[in-house]
Amino acid sequence: MTKEKKNNIEEKELEQEAQEEISQIENEFWEIDEAKLEEAQNPEEFKCRDMLAKVSADFDNYKKRVERDKLDMIFFLKNDILKKILPRVDDLDRIIKNTTEDLKNNALYEWVVSIQSKLLSDLEKMWVRPFDSIWQSVDPNKHDVMTAVPWKETWIIFDEFEKWFMLEDKVLRHAKVIVWA
Repeated sequence: MTKEKKNNIEEKELEQEAQEEISQIENEFWEIDEAKLEEAQNPEEFKCRDMLAKVSADFDNYKKRVERDKLDMIFFLKNDILKKILPRVDDLDRIIKNTTEDLKNNALYEWVVSIQSKLLSDLEKMWVRPFDSIWQSVDPNKHDVMTAVPWKETWIIFDEFEKWFMLEDKVLRHAKVIVWA
């Protein structure tokens, strides 16, 4: 076989491969997308289906937002009511803490202790928990430092004016504390 024949055969093969590639590209280019065909045949139905999907998504978002707003409103109302009750809990706590030993056998003292325990029990049923801060380090997310007393140890709480309370997983009220600084 001569070189010319080989070159002609190679040229024909290359030409045939090129033709196949061109026809494949034309087929891909002219291939009709089923969704586009359906849209072209029924444009009104396609628009209605698209609008229905958008409205459905908007409604789902609306339901989620309403539920979230409802939970936020419940928390806000609980928070508002409970902040009005907590000073009374503090008052009872101060009465119990400052009662002398000779008055602790009195029926009135026992009644105050009973009222305080019932009130704390009711608060616990509403997901409110008190926490003691004494001998802990100061945490700005839980404590408001009212006074600092000079001492060897720094920022350790040794007395508290008011306890800190949590409602569910959020701080309802910060503790007001005295620390060693």
